[in-house]
Amino acid sequence: MAEPGWLRHAFHIGWVEFRRSARAMWREKFRLAFLIPGILFPTLVCVLFFVLGHDTIRGLEAYPVSDSFRGPIALLWLFAVFIIGQRTVSHRKQIEAEPLLLTTVSARTVAGGLLVAEWLRAIAYVGLPLFVVTGGFVFLFGSVVSLVAVPVAMVLYVGTAVTTGHACGYAVAWLVENSRFVARHKTVLGTVAVLIGMGGYSVYISATPYIGIDQAVFAWLPTGWFVDLAVLGTPIVGSTPHAVGGVLGCVVIGLVGAVLIERETGALWFTEPVSVDPDDTGAVSRPNESRDPLAGAVWPVVVPHVVGQPTRRVAEWVLLRTRRDPNRLTFVLLPLIAIVGPLVGPGAQLGSMAAIAPLCAVGLPWLAGSLFALNPLGDEGAVLPVTLTAVSGVQYVRGLVLPGLLVGLPVGVVVTAVVGVVSPYTLTEQAGLVLLCAYLTCVSTMITPTIGMVLPRFSAISVGQSQDVLPPRMGAVAVHAALTVLPGGLLAALVVNPSATRTVVASLFGFVPAFLLGILPGSDAGISATAVDRLAGLGTEIQAIDLGQFRIGAGVVLVVGGVVAAILLYRNAVHRFQRYSPR
Repeated sequence: MAEPGWLRHAFHIGWVEFRRSARAMWREKFRLAFLIPGILFPTLVCVLFFVLGHDTIRGLEAYPVSDSFRGPIALLWLFAVFIIGQRTVSHRKQIEAEPLLLTTVSARTVAGGLLVAEWLRAIAYVGLPLFVVTGGFVFLFGSVVSLVAVPVAMVLYVGTAVTTGHACGYAVAWLVENSRFVARHKTVLGTVAVLIGMGGYSVYISATPYIGIDQAVFAWLPTGWFVDLAVLGTPIVGSTPHAVGGVLGCVVIGLVGAVLIERETGALWFTEPVSVDPDDTGAVSRPNESRDPLAGAVWPVVVPHVVGQPTRRVAEWVLLRTRRDPNRLTFVLLPLIAIVGPLVGPGAQLGSMAAIAPLCAVGLPWLAGSLFALNPLGDEGAVLPVTLTAVSGVQYVRGLVLPGLLVGLPVGVVVTAVVGVVSPYTLTEQAGLVLLCAYLTCVSTMITPTIGMVLPRFSAISVGQSQDVLPPRMGAVAVHAALTVLPGGLLAALVVNPSATRTVVASLFGFVPAFLLGILPGSDAGISATAVDRLAGLGTEIQAIDLGQFRIGAGVVLVVGGVVAAILLYRNAVHRFQRYSPR
């Protein structure tokens, strides 16, 4: 039974929780840096749309809203529900100071407060694009109604996504807490769910022009009808029944979602979770588990016995830690979600099916390196002094490298090959991407230990309601991505489009610096003028290089540079481990 004034208490809890999460984000500058592109990119797209289409938009007369508009909006809503549900399961399923809160206010109040906090986070995330869109509608259409219609439509859209995502997330969290099978295999099941959800969404919207299934098929969902509400008072003619239906659908989703969340959180917070016994007979029988429990724990991944035992044990411990910590995958994928996610939709409209294979050839090696050994010293925890004396530097670093090769190399090669088959590239280009994936996986896994040792994290942080998460530093993630994705992206571009790559290199090293230097005051005389001429000449010379020679020369430089960097950083990791002394 809820206490009197529970709604006011819920809003107060939500506001306090939102302020706490905002302060935590401000303290984690790298997390904030990775979040900013996800906000700025759609904002810039909106600004460019209104600026470049200024005359066309002003001249619109009675343009109707069709299912081709409603469908993508509804599909994006489904993806937002998935993301919010995944956040709820990973970070928001438990409450801080649980005994205090649940004995002071009702579970309904606490659940409502967490829901309000997530509403505020989502609205803060879309606030800047919403401001630009509202201003554009008011300025270009002269519609005062848009000052109300656009924000109301966006708030309803975000509110329904948050409510539905929370309801789905709490349902999954309850299943994890009450099913031994799900609890035992939650890391594997969670990883598969993330890959299917994000990968399926990206592949579908990228392949829409090719598979013949238009996004308009989702237009029947009421959450896509908010576009009819947003265009009220403008020359874009929406459907009044759809607008009313969208509002009524929002009311139904809100009421049903609120009831489900209250029931689910009550069952989740007041039910003792099941205990998972590693020796439970319900587990699948694993080879040699009785003789080698550690090897059985990481099955079906098998570290070959030709590898020395100390190295093999280090590799198995790394695999086991990764398997037991599902938050690691979520944290590592944060940059990918924040940066790549906003690029997927616009890219799909340009017919970006050809980009999937190069993305796999570059992105999967990066993931293979960053997932296992980006915080090796911090992951050792209290046993770090024992590890420092039990194994040599060579054995330890090789053990860190092996998991990425054993898991990432076959997965990356197979996925890149399969995606390459359905891509528009020739057989030679497909083979080049597969070889690039294998090469980049080796380089990525070899450079990771050094980066993790230079930028370690020893103190657990709070991610949502998880107090004991020990992810790699975002600085380490950024450095590893820069050393892997940038040269890997250039190599992939050399394989599939050397002409465009040559133009990009000429612009980066010649034309763009010449342009920037040329707009400075006094750049038309003296040393500045000479520098501008030389930079422009350098760009012209790069553009004049024969395409075959450029591809071979640039490719050799990048490949040899990667090999040299991998060897040097591997040796550096060995020396760092041997010289390391815990403070």
